[in-house]
Amino acid sequence: MLAGALGWLGRHGKAVLAAGIFLGLAVPALAQLLRPLLTPSVVALLALTLMRMDWADLAGHLRRPRAPLLLVAWLLAVSPALMALATRLAGLPPGLAEAMLLWAASPPLIAAPALATLLGLEGALALVGTALATFAMPLTLPPLALLLAGVDLGLDLGPLFLRLALLTFGALAIALLGRRLVGAASIAAHPSRIDGAIVLTLLVFAVAAMDGITATALAEPLRVAGFVAAAFAANLSFQILGALAFARLPRRTALALGVASGNRNLAVLVGSLGAAAPPDVFLYFAVGQLPIYLLPGLLTPIYRRLVGVQRE
Repeated sequence: MLAGALGWLGRHGKAVLAAGIFLGLAVPALAQLLRPLLTPSVVALLALTLMRMDWADLAGHLRRPRAPLLLVAWLLAVSPALMALATRLAGLPPGLAEAMLLWAASPPLIAAPALATLLGLEGALALVGTALATFAMPLTLPPLALLLAGVDLGLDLGPLFLRLALLTFGALAIALLGRRLVGAASIAAHPSRIDGAIVLTLLVFAVAAMDGITATALAEPLRVAGFVAAAFAANLSFQILGALAFARLPRRTALALGVASGNRNLAVLVGSLGAAAPPDVFLYFAVGQLPIYLLPGLLTPIYRRLVGVQRE
């Protein structure tokens, strides 16, 4: 019964994820209840994504580091520079512009390779780049924030690196144990079950991330609407730019890198800053979950068409 339920979730993941966002907004008490599960769900997502991936492909990308390093440079250096230029040309309010710049300087969402997989794309290179960018972010984000936005984040790099190491290597250990218990052949034969577990974990994360957003939207609807519009524009724009930047790669891989480029992990920065996180940055992090969870379902026909063109 459990396998059947997970398989159903895997096959209908995009619709379930979209429903999760609205569930968190409609039932604030549930979002508050699940808030402590944000960090555990991040670890679970990375572990499940590692279990789902073809490890031979992962090893191949690690043996050929040029593409992963170029991806990290695109994510952590080129992207924030482009965002700084765009926000200045658009004349956005300082708080929103700062939040968008920090978003663009953040690594991809740990779930981004999983989202790419759910869309039928090739997420192995995206996973390698996500891991490398996550570890490089503490070195690149603070100076870029100061240079491009004049923001001194005051991050303590030692504890931040320790948290990232525990998260990443803890997830790797769980994935190794999971693959040994379940078996690589079983995972390959029933990928929708792993996809279902990924969707369930993303659902928990989606509901938990909405904690406090309903009250803010009711109190300041125009401000929140502006942040929502900016989050959708940034996500879509960087999905397109990311895919174009790596258009020389196979299409399923380039599109997956676009997904990683448009879905950033601002939660790492928000969690590191804690109570010191500026209100606009936290609000942008929260509303940024909307395009993460809604766009996969909306964009699926486009991705299918683009991948289908490659197959013809």
